[in-house]
Amino acid sequence: MCVVTTTPLIIHFFFKKHLQELAKYFDVTLLINQTLDQYVGDIGVSIKVVDVPIERKINILNDLRALFKIIKIIRIESFDIVVSISPKAGLLGMSSAFMARTSKRVHIFQGEIWAAKQFLSRFILKLLDKLTALCATDILSVSESERQFLIKEKVTFSKKIQVLGNGTICGVDVGRFRPDPEMRQHIRNDLGISETASICIFVGRLTKDKGILDLVAAFARIAKENTNFWLLVVGPDEEFIVEPILNGLEPMLRARTRLIGFTRHPENYMAASDFLCLPSYREGFGMTILEAAATQIPSIGSRIYGITDAIVENQTGILFESGDVRGLSQAMGQLLSNPEHTSQMGYWARHRVMKDFTSDRVVQRYVLYLRQLLDLSSNQ
Repeated sequence: MCVVTTTPLIIHFFFKKHLQELAKYFDVTLLINQTLDQYVGDIGVSIKVVDVPIERKINILNDLRALFKIIKIIRIESFDIVVSISPKAGLLGMSSAFMARTSKRVHIFQGEIWAAKQFLSRFILKLLDKLTALCATDILSVSESERQFLIKEKVTFSKKIQVLGNGTICGVDVGRFRPDPEMRQHIRNDLGISETASICIFVGRLTKDKGILDLVAAFARIAKENTNFWLLVVGPDEEFIVEPILNGLEPMLRARTRLIGFTRHPENYMAASDFLCLPSYREGFGMTILEAAATQIPSIGSRIYGITDAIVENQTGILFESGDVRGLSQAMGQLLSNPEHTSQMGYWARHRVMKDFTSDRVVQRYVLYLRQLLDLSSNQ
């Protein structure tokens, strides 16, 4: 088996446990750009890792170099199956496997970049996803709403794409993400935040597509009225936009924000918070929402495909229209004004994760699916 993706960050957050389990049944080779996201460190899985210069953004010359290198590797190794994750890795991995005539080619769609774009950029990026889907023999989507979106947009057709179980790519490690009163107190003490304060947390890549600018603007609106309300921002600042925005806030508001950066233990900061906010413009499922749910806190999320699967509206969280800063601030105010209801939503959120989205259950679905693909092909 060959797994192709862009950066170690994707493996760390979404596919590490899969690789550990797949290595029990397959000789696994991982193709990845090891020069990116070096702060993540070693992936910690005993498999063959090959460095390939796959870049996140379009760079025709470098993309062609990566394409030829992947084709060469696939032809030499004669893999039985190639699996790709992330848009660029999907395009290069699936087209390479197609040209190398690999019998089984699986791409996992996990949120589309072009969904939040317009005009020519949307057309080109969507066309590239169509090419990825065309080259794949089998396609997985991480949520039913994403699957329906891809079918509606004619990226692929219904018989070729499926969702495993209730969705998500990896599920949640509920032993790791759980309510932790001691950690809650420790983190709050460490950050200088009182036990009586209300904390909204964001966890993820700090990019415009994730709606981080909307989140800061909404916080600025509602925090003027709620003087014991704090914003915690956790994740790598890939576009170097968040710190300047936070520094530009009024001093009294800036004093109630904390920029943590990348951490290997987001669960600790979730345990210290009261609710999570993901105001994203595009999302495959919204894994941080499930992780927050496992720590027994509700979420506010934009009403887009992927997030509507992760939040049961008014039961495990609140949805608002994507890009509506006023609507986002109102949702924040709703949770702040009724802490008992907020706590109850957190309880139902964790109950839902325990029932449908534990990592062991989700990972085993993926492993079984990939094993069955090759069992079927070997019987033909």
